[in-house]
Formats: sequence, C-alpha cells, structure tokens
Amino acid sequence: MNMPYLQVNQTGGQLGINYYQPNMKIQQPQADMRIEQPAAILDINFKKSELHIDQTEAFADVDQKSAARRTREWAEQAKQMLAQGVARRAREGDQMMKIENGGGAVAQISKQKSNPPVKEIGLGYLPKTHFRVKIDYEPGEVDINVTPNKPRIDVTPNKPIIQHENWRADIYLQQKDSFDLEIANFQMDKYV
Repeated sequence: MNMPYLQVNQTGGQLGINYYQPNMKIQQPQADMRIEQPAAILDINFKKSELHIDQTEAFADVDQKSAARRTREWAEQAKQMLAQGVARRAREGDQMMKIENGGGAVAQISKQKSNPPVKEIGLGYLPKTHFRVKIDYEPGEVDINVTPNKPRIDVTPNKPIIQHENWRADIYLQQKDSFDLEIANFQMDKYV
C-alpha cells in the first residue's frame, strides 16, 4: 500500500559580499640634516737642530792658526828651548869640569855643535787624520699637539605622509531562501 507523504524542499538564502580594498600611499620625506665639521686645532712647536763644525785643528795642521794660539805655542816653545838650553849648558859644564879625567870634552862638544842631526824628509797628509775636524750635532725636537673638534650634526626628522581610504564591503542578497511543501504519492485506493 502506498501511503502519501509530505515532501519538503527548502533552499537557504545566500549573501554576497563585494570588497572594496583601496590602495594606500605612503611617502617618507628625507630628514633635514645639517653637518658642520670644525677644523682641528693644530699646535706645532719645534726646536731647531744645531750643527757645530770645529775645524781649528785641521787649519792648525796647515799652519793657519789664530794669533792667540800662535802666541801660546811660541811661549811654550820658548819655555822648552830655555829648559833644553839650561840642561845642555849644565851637561856641557859637567863635561868641562871633568876635563882633567881626559876624554876630550872640548872636542866632543865642538863635534855635537858642528854636526846637527840630519832632518828626515817624509810624506804627510793634511789634516793628519779625519778626527781633526770635530762635528757636534744636536737634533731638533718637534712637538705636535692636535685637538680634534667634534662634528656638529643637526637632524630634523620629517613624519611620513600616509594617504588612505577606509575599506568597504557591500553586502547583498544573492539568493532568496525558499520553502516548498508537496504531498507526494497521493493516490486513493479503490475498492471494488
């Protein structure tokens, strides 16, 4: 036996959404910057170097002497000659005092005075040595003081510029809901 039944058809509603997503513009201006670098303070102190060259002895070797030095040398030479003369006369006097002993004191003294020693000739260099020139050097000094100055930096930052619109969503009904009832298999039995 076929019984009728109730058939339900239901369709749900649907919503539609349209999004509006705008663009965002951001600009970042560069910061304003000013830099100054003061020059460093430089202080230089120096002492000159000194070079002293004394050629007095080298000039003396070639007989270029000052008057004071020549006078001193002559005085010294005169003292030596005086001492040698006194010593020679004393020696000769001693020889003459002993004349009675024989030995020919007068002949020996005459022979010494008549035959002076032979002078030797030689080759020499002037100045005699390179040490005759005296060199004295005092190096100079350099004192350098540097005082650096720090740079002066002024920075003014600029805020970013932002341009934007709000997002938007449009909601609409895309499909309506529906509800249908239907009787299905509705037949009547016939009895004969």
